[in-house]
Amino acid sequence: MKKISYIEKLNLKSRLVELIILFFAITLGFIVDNYRESLSEKSNAKELLSSMSTDLKEDLVRFETFSNIRKNLINSVNDFIDDVEKRGLLKDDLYQQQLFSLAIFNWTYFKPNKANIEQVISSGALRYLGNDELINQIGVLEAQNISLNDRQEREQEFFLNYLQPLMHKYYNFKWLNSNYVRKWESFDEASQKLSEVNVENTDYMLWENSIDLKIKIINLFENYVFILRSSYLVTYAGYLGEINNTIKIIDSNLEPEKLSINSKEASENQ
Repeated sequence: MKKISYIEKLNLKSRLVELIILFFAITLGFIVDNYRESLSEKSNAKELLSSMSTDLKEDLVRFETFSNIRKNLINSVNDFIDDVEKRGLLKDDLYQQQLFSLAIFNWTYFKPNKANIEQVISSGALRYLGNDELINQIGVLEAQNISLNDRQEREQEFFLNYLQPLMHKYYNFKWLNSNYVRKWESFDEASQKLSEVNVENTDYMLWENSIDLKIKIINLFENYVFILRSSYLVTYAGYLGEINNTIKIIDSNLEPEKLSINSKEASENQ
């Protein structure tokens, strides 16, 4: 039996040590890379959260504007309903035509800025947030966005199926188009000049003052304001509440990092 010399044993031990060192070096490299990747993903997640908070705060401002427009629309529809109930359907009355225009030409909808929340969800950044309350709240807010979109689709469906055909059938576009289309004036400018282009003040509207049509039109607009008002109770109040909750939770998560940065900057300036 061949004996292994001392030098050969030493070489075997050296190779074994080299393999162990190589194994630990590779393992350590993976650990460091994973740590760096984790830090990078956490940093990206924080940036996305900060951008998302900014978007939500801007949405609050935009929604307040939208809400004021909606309330004005509800008031305009009520003014039209009251006038028709009091005076009936008038063909040659500019005031009632203007009330009808305000009630039917001012439909708007609100579209939240979802770019950053969608990126937070799709990028997998949620797993780096490390906050179950925040992760749950983002899910709640996304569900609220879906509910908001569904509600506005219902409003739009009613408007397109019932009110827009009413406009097509009874609103006389001839006088408005004299300046709005033919002279390329703004809608407001053209509306203000209706009495100038229609000097005889006739046929602003194309309906007849029948009791049945009056009841039908009033009921359609009553249904319209009912839907618009119910949106606040059913959807909008909850949407605003969840936006404020999300902003509060995001900002509370970002606050420790901001304090750390400000503390570091203060110590460097001393």
